Amino acid sequence: MAKYEVVLSPAAWRAIRDLRTVQDRDDLADCLGKELDQGPNSRSEWVFMIGEKSYTATPLTFRAWVAVHRPLTRRELDRLGDEQGRRVESLGFLIHDLLPPHTAFEIGPHSEL
Repeated sequence: MAKYEVVLSPAAWRAIRDLRTVQDRDDLADCLGKELDQGPNSRSEWVFMIGEKSYTATPLTFRAWVAVHRPLTRRELDRLGDEQGRRVESLGFLIHDLLPPHTAFEIGPHSEL
């Protein structure tokens, strides 16, 4: 399992911010740092396209949450290194969203209820 960079979208930041405890935030961060590249649930990932980009939904070991993510491009990794003034890993992921399990039961605009 390789080390990699993690970049959070605003939606992912909100999901983390809304966790109740610092321990929960730390546990989720730990999962994100270890489970997106060949993690323990990689056989249960679902890959799908949005436009021309391939996204992956990865079940995490943190309370059955799911991370929706895509790989960072080389250009995005270079920009991240420039912005942070440091050398970055050769692999990274943009976390588009973090979904707690109860979201599977929420009624939305396409629900059949």
